[in-house]
Amino acid sequence: MKMTKSLLLAGILGSSFLMSGCVAAALGAAYVVGEEVNENDGDFDPLDEIVDG
Repeated sequence: MKMTKSLLLAGILGSSFLMSGCVAAALGAAYVVGEEVNENDGDFDPLDEIVDG
């Protein structure tokens, strides 16, 4: 019984680390899209600030 609880806890912790990466990626993508929408220049160029300086 104790072994199954340990394995279950390890599985939950492992999946939470994986899901947190997915959530971070989704938030990053939403930020980029939001910035591009608010730029209002008609181009989707998420790297323009890096290139332009």
